[in-house]
This record gives sequence, C-alpha cells and structure tokens, in this order.
Amino acid sequence: MDDLQVIAAALAKPEPDREAVAEGRHRLQNAVRGGGTARSRRRFAWPAIGLSLTAAAAVTVVAVGTGTPSAPAPNSPPAAMSARQVLLAAADTAERTPEGRGAYWYVRKVEKGGPRSAPVLAERWTDRRGRAWRRDLKTEGKMYKVLGRPRLSLGSLEVTYEQVRRLPGEPDALRDWISAAVARSDIRTSRGGLTAADRGEFTLTSLISMVSSAPVTPRARAAAFRALAAWPGVTDLGRVPGGQGLRIPLAGGEARVVVDPATGLLRDSNFSVMPDGGLVWMNDGGTVTVTARWTDALPE
Repeated sequence: MDDLQVIAAALAKPEPDREAVAEGRHRLQNAVRGGGTARSRRRFAWPAIGLSLTAAAAVTVVAVGTGTPSAPAPNSPPAAMSARQVLLAAADTAERTPEGRGAYWYVRKVEKGGPRSAPVLAERWTDRRGRAWRRDLKTEGKMYKVLGRPRLSLGSLEVTYEQVRRLPGEPDALRDWISAAVARSDIRTSRGGLTAADRGEFTLTSLISMVSSAPVTPRARAAAFRALAAWPGVTDLGRVPGGQGLRIPLAGGEARVVVDPATGLLRDSNFSVMPDGGLVWMNDGGTVTVTARWTDALPE
C-alpha cells in the first residue's frame, strides 16, 4: 500500500471517542510530570489521524527523557495532514475507479439552505452529442429538453463532448490547456475582457467542475485533483462529515468543499458553478451536494 492509499484509508476511519482522548491526555500529563506509572523513556506519539485539529494538538507527544526513539509501526498514517495530501490521495483513488458506462451523463444537485431548510433538487441528463434534458424547480418537476445548440461546460468554459474526453491526464498540461482555452474563449466579465486574475479564476472553477460534475475520464479527473493540490492558497479545514474540509481561494467569497479521499469524490460545497460559468453562493450553513454518473435511463 502506497502513502496516498494509506492517507485515504486513514481518513475513512471513525474518530476516537472522548473517553479515549481524555485517557490519552491524562497519561501524557503524568508522563511529562514524571508521575503515575510512566517508566518508559522512549519517544512516542498518539496518531493525529481521526482526531480534530484541537484534540490532535493536545495529545501529540514529543520526546520524554533521553532514551532511544521507538520505530513507527509499519504502514502507520502520517501524523499531520495537509490539503495537498488530501487532494493527492483523492486523485489516486479517482484514477483507479472505473467510470461506468451509459448513454447519458446524469448530474444530480441538491441545494440545502440550512439545517431547517427543505432540500431543492435539480437533475440534468446529457447525451454524447451534448443534447440535454432537465428536471428541477423551474420545470415544476417535469422533464424538459434544453433548447438551443448542444453544449457541455467546464465551469464557464464551453466545450464539446470530444474535447472533454480528450482532456490531458497530466496536471500541468491540463491546467495549461484550460487556461489557453479560457483565453481564446468569448468569456467576459462585467468589466469586459479577462485579466490574468480572471483567467486564473475561470481555470480554477473549471478544475472544480472536473472533479464534481463533468463526464471526464478517470485519468483526467485525477489530473484535476493534482492540479488543485498544487494550486496556491488551498488549505485544510480538518475532518468534517463526509470527508475532509478544504478552503479554496475564489474572488467571490470563501469557497469550502468536502473531499472524500477514500472514494475520490467531492462531496459538498458552499457554492455552485452554473452552466454559464456564474457562481451561486449558499447562505451560511447552506450546502450543495452533487453526484454524477453514467446511466442508460432517461425518465419520461
């Protein structure tokens, strides 16, 4: 098992209960004061994986005495996690996960404004020619064919199905391809043409679209995760329900996402990238959950 698989497996494990954490803290305090029954003078540490950041900091132990440090257990998880490690572990999982087969790419999006809000469901089916059907609040729960010319999008970038399937499988090449495509596109902001910062922002939202809702190959999805791992300013927020929380720098607000390294999926976010490239931000406590897969079923 390589390091990234170890990380993914470790993040999938449940957190210890409060009694175990309290016992560990008590043993640590006795050892540091020289009290209790602590006789060993070896270096040891409680693993930080599975604990909150506060608990991990409280029970991580440095050298006690001057004895010889004990060797780490084989395949033991790393003592600290970073956003980069989380995203690289997700990339490794995504690359190994079969994408499935089907005639339609099905995207299911559930928006929830807060703990007491009713969920709002939006569904979209897109065939390999780019033709699309939708069912959502605006269609009153009925299936409607999307009018206009067939299209797919990576965030704000309009692409063909053939382009989506041929996206590079290397992170640097993928980022460069998207950036160049954005520069050549007719994407505009309210200020007019795109600045270098605008191109970077649209490249970033395209990468997010690739790991959440676009019908890309497993290799390209893994490359998008790796490109995000190298993106400046992405930080870790610790364990949250569904995976690992990350903060991503976007000009419109503080973007938060939940990535599950064990499944290679982006679980939740506090914003949504619209088909026209616009960002819709949720209220405090609101979430957007997106799932996507191939299917042969097109509801009537």
